[in-house]
Amino acid sequence: MSDTAALRSNNAALVLTEIRRRGETSRVDIAAALGLSAATVTAIVTDLLAQGLVRETDTVAASGRGRPRRQITLNPTARFVAGAKLNRASITVAILDFSGDVLADVEAPLPEGQIGHDILVDTLKNAFAEALGGAGLDARDIVGFGMGVPGFVERETGLCHWSPILQGTPVNVREMLEREIPCPVAVDNDANLATLAELWFGHGRDHRDFLVVTVEHGVGLGVVIDGRLYRGACGLGAEFGHTKVQIDGALCRCGQRGCLEAYVADFALAREAVTALSAQDLPTDTGALIDLLADRARAGDLAPAAIFRRAGRMLGLGLANLVNLFDPSLIVLTGGWMHNHNLMMEGVTRSVEENSLRTGRERVRIETHRWGDGLWARGAGALALEAIDVPGREAVAS
Repeated sequence: MSDTAALRSNNAALVLTEIRRRGETSRVDIAAALGLSAATVTAIVTDLLAQGLVRETDTVAASGRGRPRRQITLNPTARFVAGAKLNRASITVAILDFSGDVLADVEAPLPEGQIGHDILVDTLKNAFAEALGGAGLDARDIVGFGMGVPGFVERETGLCHWSPILQGTPVNVREMLEREIPCPVAVDNDANLATLAELWFGHGRDHRDFLVVTVEHGVGLGVVIDGRLYRGACGLGAEFGHTKVQIDGALCRCGQRGCLEAYVADFALAREAVTALSAQDLPTDTGALIDLLADRARAGDLAPAAIFRRAGRMLGLGLANLVNLFDPSLIVLTGGWMHNHNLMMEGVTRSVEENSLRTGRERVRIETHRWGDGLWARGAGALALEAIDVPGREAVAS
């Protein structure tokens, strides 16, 4: 691709992303938001209209002066993509339209613990077929498939170096899935999917610099800098759960000690629950065990309440470090942890205040966002849409 063609392709992707984030907007507003010339945006929109990717609406924005600005929006039926999220005990697969709206989704159960590649592929294929049926589509209608995997994942290659859920790592998940799914596959860390969902559809739509922290089977982080997701030099950046909060501390699943998620994640709470509850016939399922721990804490049992309070303080300590490093305008907390967040938030807030630098700046806004697997589905769809929008994703202004 020539430099000129690459420039145009990159700018077209930026325009599509801006329209998707805004829902409905004008050419003038797109140019102002992206720092592109009005002529460049007009030419790109003309091409997108010709391809059927966007359409003009009947809505005319008030401009104050000059000609009225006709609004532009995406054409939802222009493309269809699929997104999938690998979880501790299930795979969720969703079908999305070009606007990122979920048309159908299916959750398929998995055996708890690390699973083999054959189980992953078979479960995913069956859930994909069921979701397609729910959306009234065929596999040939899907132009991209996004997959979120917890663990250390290279976005560009699809290589998963390690995952708490997958056996036989390192493994190239993208290559494994593309042998079975008849469209391009993009694979990323699951926290990045949550961040894309927040950037495109959630709290992050109005923020240029923000963080998303996911808390469930692990602790993940997504970093948005100047409106773009930051992945690091090798696509392995932002492993927040494996930052150290205690020298020679609790053993983490990654094999090291003192990691943040060894105190905050589901497996850490489950480990503490076995000691604190000191009862026979405790649930063997991690989720059920944590729910029991939370019920006891809400009932006033001091030991379970102390476990959640300590986890909140540890998470707040980690968040304070992020505030000192990145100076974000917003931190979004999400993930399966949200249904017990009321047991932790007092400790989180206090620890952030105690450990953040006192510079006179406005206190960072912390939002909790309980989307469930719908969040991951939209993020996985955003990953697929990001991949098909353009070959390269670097912003270039003209």
